[in-house]
Amino acid sequence: MADEDLAAIGDVMRRLGTAFATLSADGVADLYTADADWTNAFGTSRRGGPEIAAYLADLFADRHFAAGRPLGPPQADIRLLTPEVAVVKTYLERAGQQTSDGAAMPVRRNFSLKVLTRRPDGWRIASDIYMDARDDTTLGG
Repeated sequence: MADEDLAAIGDVMRRLGTAFATLSADGVADLYTADADWTNAFGTSRRGGPEIAAYLADLFADRHFAAGRPLGPPQADIRLLTPEVAVVKTYLERAGQQTSDGAAMPVRRNFSLKVLTRRPDGWRIASDIYMDARDDTTLGG
């Protein structure tokens, strides 16, 4: 069953990646549970598939966000924790994005951590949090 699960989770991740790559939130609500929690790298939080999809539709329509493009395909590491729960860690570099006032942002080195749960209708994202990497200045040497 694990191979089937990994394929199904991979499909959820591909569909989400396609949404970001094409700047289309169509179908995104179906990837999340009704009570999913989602937080972006800037601290904005939303709850539930429909609210997450509505936020992403607005974000994708924003010209400053849309100016950015992935520098390559996302990297993903899928771990089945139990037959009902999986964790997916992703990494993506995005260049060309702008701040809300139009200033150029440096290349974003974006990580996410997603918790997926098996539902009767398939795997869905129950929790999703993003962060942008920064150079580590806490450890000397």
